[in-house]
Amino acid sequence: MDNRREYTRVECDSECILMEIDGDTYSVLLEDLSLGGALITMRSGTPRLHVGDACSLMLCSDPGSCPTKHFCRVVRHSSAKIGVTFLTTRDQ
Repeated sequence: MDNRREYTRVECDSECILMEIDGDTYSVLLEDLSLGGALITMRSGTPRLHVGDACSLMLCSDPGSCPTKHFCRVVRHSSAKIGVTFLTTRDQ
């Protein structure tokens, strides 16, 4: 299989927060991260996200301590894993 990734991935094992557009948040485990996106595993809840949906990722476990939201689009979705591509970054 051909590896078409533009950026190198770094393996991670840290908690972060996935936020749907309507504001619902979920605790997720960040599995890997690159300049272009991330792979996360759901730790709690079941988001209503589908491939193509917009969302935000905060790279910390406490929303009050995260200075930045990373706006994303879902590019892969399986039962517990979600792949997102970064669209832009905006300070809160």
